[in-house]
Amino acid sequence: MKREIVLCLLFSALCLGTYSQPVEQPELPGDHSPIPAIEFTHFPSRMHAFIWRNWTTVPALRLAEVLNTTVENVEKIALSMGLERQKGIDPIWSGPKGYITVLRHNWHLLPYEQLLVLLGMSRQELAWRLIEDDFLFVKLGQLKPYCTPLYYREPSLQMQQQAASISNWLRELDKVIVPETARFAFTRDMSSEESGWEMREKSNLAIRMVFSYFAEFGDPLKDPEISSYPDFLLKRLSEKGINAVWVHTVLRTLVPPSGILPGDEDYAERIGNLNKLVQRADRYGIKVYLYVNEPRAMPEEFFDSQERKELIGVKGGQGGDLYSLCTSNRIVHDWLRDSFEKVFSSVPGLGGVFTITASENLTNCASHGRHTQCGRCKELPYDKIIAEVNRAIFEGVKKGNPAANVLVYDWGWDDNQAEKIIRQLPKDAWLMSVSEWSLPIERGGIESRVGEYSISSVGPGPRALQYWKWAREAGLKIVAKIQVNTSWEVGSVPLIPAMDLIAEHAGNLSDESIDGIMFSWSVGGYPSKNMALFQEVFNNPQQADLVRFAARYYDKKSAPHIRNAWHCFSSGFAEYPYHIGTLYNGPQHMGAANLFHTRPTGYKATMVGLPYDDLASWRAIYPTDTWIGQIRKVAEGFEQGYHELGEALSLCERKNRTSIRREMELAKVIHLHFSSVATQATFIRERNKYLEATEEARRLNSLKIMEECVRDEMLHVKELLPLVLRNPAIGYEASNQYFYIPQDLKEKYINLNYTLKWIEKEREVHSYTDSDTGPISPAPGSPR
Repeated sequence: MKREIVLCLLFSALCLGTYSQPVEQPELPGDHSPIPAIEFTHFPSRMHAFIWRNWTTVPALRLAEVLNTTVENVEKIALSMGLERQKGIDPIWSGPKGYITVLRHNWHLLPYEQLLVLLGMSRQELAWRLIEDDFLFVKLGQLKPYCTPLYYREPSLQMQQQAASISNWLRELDKVIVPETARFAFTRDMSSEESGWEMREKSNLAIRMVFSYFAEFGDPLKDPEISSYPDFLLKRLSEKGINAVWVHTVLRTLVPPSGILPGDEDYAERIGNLNKLVQRADRYGIKVYLYVNEPRAMPEEFFDSQERKELIGVKGGQGGDLYSLCTSNRIVHDWLRDSFEKVFSSVPGLGGVFTITASENLTNCASHGRHTQCGRCKELPYDKIIAEVNRAIFEGVKKGNPAANVLVYDWGWDDNQAEKIIRQLPKDAWLMSVSEWSLPIERGGIESRVGEYSISSVGPGPRALQYWKWAREAGLKIVAKIQVNTSWEVGSVPLIPAMDLIAEHAGNLSDESIDGIMFSWSVGGYPSKNMALFQEVFNNPQQADLVRFAARYYDKKSAPHIRNAWHCFSSGFAEYPYHIGTLYNGPQHMGAANLFHTRPTGYKATMVGLPYDDLASWRAIYPTDTWIGQIRKVAEGFEQGYHELGEALSLCERKNRTSIRREMELAKVIHLHFSSVATQATFIRERNKYLEATEEARRLNSLKIMEECVRDEMLHVKELLPLVLRNPAIGYEASNQYFYIPQDLKEKYINLNYTLKWIEKEREVHSYTDSDTGPISPAPGSPR
């Protein structure tokens, strides 16, 4: 995942990780932020918003505890808004696989102290997770909105009336409500479904690696069941030709404390669980790899003794107070090497590691380009520091297990230094590069280059080709990092059925004699037909035939229409207005669940987290109308493909109807996501025009377009809601958990009705103004 954006995340407030002398009551990041939280005035009060958002994820007893009131009072508020009585809450929401969704729901509603009560989490654990759970604090915006403590108070008459309106609006959705399949039930469905889309021939790729579709990212080895990689998932992945999975780890949690060096008292528990996972995966012909971004920087208080001060490297982040463990210090270098030796000798079946040494977290002094600020490293060249860190890891891994592989990932390397680094790497290492990186593209007349993972842009690009050339010359094997299921282009669906693009990428890489493929970052690990197709085309590019592929997994009668649908999806997706700004900041992951705001929130969109109403960040380098037009082209491609699948459904054999209906539902979801994104952007464009306009005609025209957007978005919600209720995989991604759940779509419907009321009030205001009065202020009590 791209990390230049997040180098500023390393704040002194983050008391990270586990080391031998943990800090009591750590400061939580942004705890004293003066920036006020957003007021969600489509609810009668913040208390109503709190109860609504948590009603399907947190037991009423816990909500009452947070509000310092009784369960009866909480239930009374819930029922007043038309919510049904709670029937039991899945405990997964309060655990490591569900808490992020709950935290995101309440980020603007509660101060930290009440969030800790809501989550049932200690300050130490939350501080650790905000940094180690895949940059969670960055995804939340690198600030904690200011909230006063929230307590129960009796609703006023006005609040009761607004709650009654919510209840009435909610009843309007009754016609589209279907029985809900429990969230996270995709694990159950995956374990019970019959085999399909399996690979039927031996792969030419030595490594075929993927991340678990539903793994915990932060500390998965603390789980004694290793539920991130259950047997049924490993079996499904094996059927799709996968022979390796990767797991996020932090090295200091896998080794014991050693004098002045970091470690963890619970290391043996994690090592034991890692052994369990390795043995479990081995039954399916799958090796386990560790994601290595080491040595992780430490907070200043770790260096509390004179001996530890000798380990300090550079200060991390933009104004942050973390410090690297300097790998030019022989003590740190040897600890790094010896720690990997301990891990790999303790877990003899481990497949290997892949390293990131110049991005992600602050690690070695050159990792963020600051080595000239280190007393030891300032005279050393960048390439030597990066190469030496990789060599230390390589030596430790190989000493612990000579058969293990070390994949050196070049993410974030200085391109001007890459050749020097590659030529210094151990000859038995593998070089891994993002295939599509730096690929020149043009969308809507705007030229740019790929700078993140992409399915809409088909690799390989010039950077990977050049790096692989140097690697071959140095005697290294090469691995292509791709996304084959989905990407941050729309991360909240299990896969994008753009099969033409997948097949084209596979054929291109087949020509490059690739030794291995890493199929996903945290996003995109679903065991899908995309994986099978990619490998079939890679093995036999001259025999690639998508009609035959469709016929094999469906039937001959429906295959031509299925193939046409895939072509429509691919043609539409190739119009994606690709830019890293859109990928990270856009609302495509939230779809119609992203709220409308009638006044600018002032909040910047966050990295695959909270898009808010920050249209400028969504569109990145594209003019507004160009960006909206390109998004609509994507939506149209999936709408056209949906109708082709409808033709396939009318012709297919009975046994294939369920599968094709699922394909249709997925296509409809993706269409609705992008159609909603275009509608949201149009609404914000017109809202901004309205607030800036001085002419009456322009104001009224903008209000008219805004109303059309609201009504279109209501249709999006009504169409999307039953699809999401039926399919618990929609809205989910492993490192972000649920971007949205059905309750969020219902809230959006309330938000849209309230926005219509605002538009009506603004029209009333116009009848009392003339055209020369300037920009209009919102009516008293209107939503903001």
